[in-house]
Amino acid sequence: MNNNNQSGDGLWQYLFSPRNVAMVGASDVPGSWGFNIMRTLLHANTRKTYPVNPSHPVVMGMNTFKSVLDIPDELDLAVIAVPAARVPQVMRDCVQKRVKSAIVISGGFSETGEEGKQLEKEVIEIARQGGIRFIGPNTMGHSNAHARFSILGFTGKVFAGPVSFAAQSGNMGSRIMQLGNAQGVGFSKFVCTGNEASIRLEDYLEFYSNDEDTKVITFYIEGLREARRFLKLAKETTRRKPIVVMKSGSTKGAQAAARSHTGAMAGSDEVYTAAFRQAGVIRAETEDEVADVLTGLVKQPLPRGNRIGILTMGGGYGVVTSEAMEKDGFQLAKLSQKTLNKLDSLLPARWSHGNPVDLAGMDTMGDDTVMQCLEAILEDNGVDAMISLIGLAKSGQMMPPGLRAPDKDVTEARDNRLMEISKRAMQMGKPILSVGHIPALMPEKQSEDRFSDNFALFSGPQRMSRALRHMLWYRRYLNEVNSVQD
Repeated sequence: MNNNNQSGDGLWQYLFSPRNVAMVGASDVPGSWGFNIMRTLLHANTRKTYPVNPSHPVVMGMNTFKSVLDIPDELDLAVIAVPAARVPQVMRDCVQKRVKSAIVISGGFSETGEEGKQLEKEVIEIARQGGIRFIGPNTMGHSNAHARFSILGFTGKVFAGPVSFAAQSGNMGSRIMQLGNAQGVGFSKFVCTGNEASIRLEDYLEFYSNDEDTKVITFYIEGLREARRFLKLAKETTRRKPIVVMKSGSTKGAQAAARSHTGAMAGSDEVYTAAFRQAGVIRAETEDEVADVLTGLVKQPLPRGNRIGILTMGGGYGVVTSEAMEKDGFQLAKLSQKTLNKLDSLLPARWSHGNPVDLAGMDTMGDDTVMQCLEAILEDNGVDAMISLIGLAKSGQMMPPGLRAPDKDVTEARDNRLMEISKRAMQMGKPILSVGHIPALMPEKQSEDRFSDNFALFSGPQRMSRALRHMLWYRRYLNEVNSVQD
């Protein structure tokens, strides 16, 4: 890490799992940063919080301190949300108090022009004198779901999971996390990096790479300040953990917007694309694509090849899905005679007799035949990945409003059978991806439902196909790297 007088492990502990927090700029004004962050900290009630406000003796029913210097305890983290002109003095107080780490929420620094740049340099120099590393300035905050710590006032509940995320935009970070949560993807660490005056994106990559709670890493990037370092770290990391990146700034207008947003230089888009590929980094084009790729990576094994089996409840949807998959480089698996014979014994004579396997209008609820078909295709040695166009969610979640659900014992038996098939697929190293083809029946939020951890459910075949394409590319990258090492 650059300009760091602390050990890396200690710094991350203070930032992401502090024992206590000083909220400098605590406020009773709804909608203000000082109000939102205090509310978040107090609602979690997981660590001691000290409100600091020299003008108001009481905030949210708590007695305030005029300065961090007045707080009796040692401080792991100072959250600073005051006007930019006041930040240097607050940082001086933090240095004198020997605060372990800080985050500067305040904007008005290098993103605003030359005057702001000079103010930012002043804050950096003050912090350096006291060995304080800090997030920001111009940031929306950070969180650690596993430690039940957050100063985010804008995301709503984010449930814990294996993905750690750093974003050079708070609102894009929030959107991606919410999209991921809606698809059952949980997050470990999150940080809005802000202007990266002290701690840079590359530092978060190094931290996440070695963090035991982090299994998948993702970034929203507008520009890299230490591109060579990032790519070196990424190349080392992707051998163990996938990295998914959404990189903006490919147009002149977007590059100008990035400079005014965080002061980042966007750089050549073509160079970034080539460098990411060489480092094994998955590049997604949109926030929806990021969420989709994370869904696949978190919930399913990587496919070993491009041969797919499709189970559909209608011919047209099977055709559309086949087209989407073939455009993304997949091929329809040629089912073995053993598999065809098994399907013949299960399905009406009018079934499609090929891949995609069309259920020919069969009822998909309460009938184990569907599960047997799913299993038969999955077991075929010529199939590398299984696509189900019958939404694999809990039975009750997929029932149209107003219709009576099957008996409880029937739905429980179906769900238990699905779980067994999922475990078998994991053992075989074959992903099962599912499309809920009726939007009104898509579960609104799978989130912390343990059942949803076993299934990757997508809203459309094109999005599913693209996610699987990224997963296959990453598998081939790992195969190439490992063959070189051998």
